[in-house]
Amino acid sequence: YRALTAVGALARPPQAGRHLYADLDELRGLLAARGITDSVELERELVRRIGRSVAGGHRFGDPPHTLRLRLATLPLLGAAEESRLRALQAPDPLELPHVAAALAAFEAAFRDLIEDGVAA
Repeated sequence: YRALTAVGALARPPQAGRHLYADLDELRGLLAARGITDSVELERELVRRIGRSVAGGHRFGDPPHTLRLRLATLPLLGAAEESRLRALQAPDPLELPHVAAALAAFEAAFRDLIEDGVAA
């Protein structure tokens, strides 16, 4: 949530569940400079950058021209079930190296997406 809002996306704070929902329409101009003008292109670019499944809004009923996403949070907890379980049981999952590394990569992907858009 903090990584998304730090780059200017609109998102609600997580309460429970396995996904974050984000609206990047406020970043339309910056993303258009990268050739990203709809949720299909946004999904494609973020899958390339994050290396995980990202669902563009078009996959869950939004019009394709919107810049909305659904992002799975489970991959941030680890690739193996043991890692995920350890993260879910930890008093502060962000202190676990594998969670911190996954979150840093997630944050970098969004930051770089925006910075690349400014540079283009």
